[in-house]
Order: sequence, then structure tokens, then C-alpha cells
Amino acid sequence: MTTLPIRIYGDPVLNQVTTEIENIDGRIAALAQTMIETMNEAPGVGLAANQVGVQKRLFVYDKGDGPHVVVNPRFSRPTVSGLMKRAVFRCPGLVGR
Repeated sequence: MTTLPIRIYGDPVLNQVTTEIENIDGRIAALAQTMIETMNEAPGVGLAANQVGVQKRLFVYDKGDGPHVVVNPRFSRPTVSGLMKRAVFRCPGLVGR
């Protein structure tokens, strides 16, 4: 099993803009698999590529039904009912809502 170090709050890489993935190839598939292994070892429910020092638009998550991979996500504003408390890997001890 391969895992990657998780960057934490204060690491400048977390403030850098990530780049879009133009081609899903073997390297991206291997990165996603390694990120899943890292997330499971942490343990956690989600992990973005920049949290492991890779400036690509990719994240993995597992809400209990097996791991999922999201490539080039786009974010929208959540509704008030969509807000939940979540622990954040890169900010140990901090909880968002």
C-alpha cells in the first residue's frame, strides 16, 4: 500500500490554484488509487489532490458505499440546508460547517 503525506493548514501549496486534468490516463488513475489508500489510512472520508501536494483538480471520497473519484469538479454555493459540520484534514483540530 502506498500513501502520500497530507499537507496541513499553513502549507503554501494549499493556496495555489489547481490545474484542470485534460487527459485521464494511467498516471491519473494511479494517483487516484494512491489518494484512496492515503484517505483510508488517514482515516478520512475525502481527500483533494492538492492536499497531497499535487496541483490537479481531482478529489476522492467515500461516504460508506465505496470510494469515488471526481475529476475537474466545479463548485456552487450550498444551500443552508446543505451545510454540515465536517472535519478538515489540512486543519487538524478545526471543524467547519
